[in-house]
Amino acid sequence: MIQDPDAGLIAKAKRGDKAEFGKLVTRHYDMVYAIAYGVLNHRESALDVAQEVFVKVYKLIATFEGKSKFKTWLHRIAVNAAIDQARKKRPMESLDLDEEDAEESGRPPLVVADSGPGPRERFEQSEMRELIDKAMRQLSADHKAVLVLREWQGLSYEEIAETLGVEVGTVMSRLFYARKKLADALGPKVQKEVL
Repeated sequence: MIQDPDAGLIAKAKRGDKAEFGKLVTRHYDMVYAIAYGVLNHRESALDVAQEVFVKVYKLIATFEGKSKFKTWLHRIAVNAAIDQARKKRPMESLDLDEEDAEESGRPPLVVADSGPGPRERFEQSEMRELIDKAMRQLSADHKAVLVLREWQGLSYEEIAETLGVEVGTVMSRLFYARKKLADALGPKVQKEVL
């Protein structure tokens, strides 16, 4: 059995302790959401996938054998759920609230400290983000998954291979082609700034 920092919580969750399962959710929710968002590039879909993942994990926790770390098992479930969702639905634009929508909905707008970049820098950053989002939408779900796990989650090639159930060579190949497609989609000027 592998040394797992979640072992105590898992043991209690397997016995039906909902509070301990809730601690697992709290500990790993941001990671699951980040994976889903990275693959889907859509806030609401990523939230749906994160919820779906934890419902599935709750149902399957008793079958978790500990042959890998819980986090690796959870990565695999999250990636597969996000890829399945990406294959079911066509790409969608995020409908996050802007300041006017927030006011109408009664939710306060996000307030950002004044010490950040100026208007020009913010515009350039948002323009860059849009270019990267557009380029990411052109990648397949499999390529997005590898990029997200490597670049956002910081997993090693071996961890990604275990998570996806593929060989390390496949991970390296997918990552190479994902980066190449992303670079091609961004264009030479942007490549120098980003890559």
